[in-house]
Amino acid sequence: MPQLDKVTFLSQFFWLCFFFLGFYYIILKFYLPKISRILSLRKKKMGDSQVGMISLQQENQKVRENYEFLLSQALGTSKTIFNNFFSRTVNWLNTNATLINKKYYQNVNVSYVQSLGENSLSQNVLFYHASNSLPEKLTFKLLLENLESSSKLSNSAKKVEHQQLSKLDTKKVKKTKK
Repeated sequence: MPQLDKVTFLSQFFWLCFFFLGFYYIILKFYLPKISRILSLRKKKMGDSQVGMISLQQENQKVRENYEFLLSQALGTSKTIFNNFFSRTVNWLNTNATLINKKYYQNVNVSYVQSLGENSLSQNVLFYHASNSLPEKLTFKLLLENLESSSKLSNSAKKVEHQQLSKLDTKKVKKTKK
């Protein structure tokens, strides 16, 4: 086996050590410092970017808190302003309505109240005089008939409405079948 030849083994070992140590020296003096600088610069940039990300997140949080605070203040202010204007409007309406009623519509209001009083008084007087001459059973019978007729009217109105709705439904069904 030529690899284990004692004559050539020493020269091969010498050249192997020479090239290995030379290569090692070149890498150690030239390439490893450059690589270590690049790695340290990367680490520094990554640290800065992480610090930047953290500061950016903190700034983002502060902006969000300030926005929420300003929004709540604006909503509170708008609510108080709205309530203030609403109460002022109500007060203005009340004062103007009473002023207009006193100034312009006083005669109209008085005549309206008088007409209401006259109508109710005439109805009461008529009912009082008519009830004295009618027998007691007849007055109750008239009242019951009035109640029954009003309930029958409402029931008949409901029936008519129900019939109209059912007619409309049948028309719709016929149209959809066509």
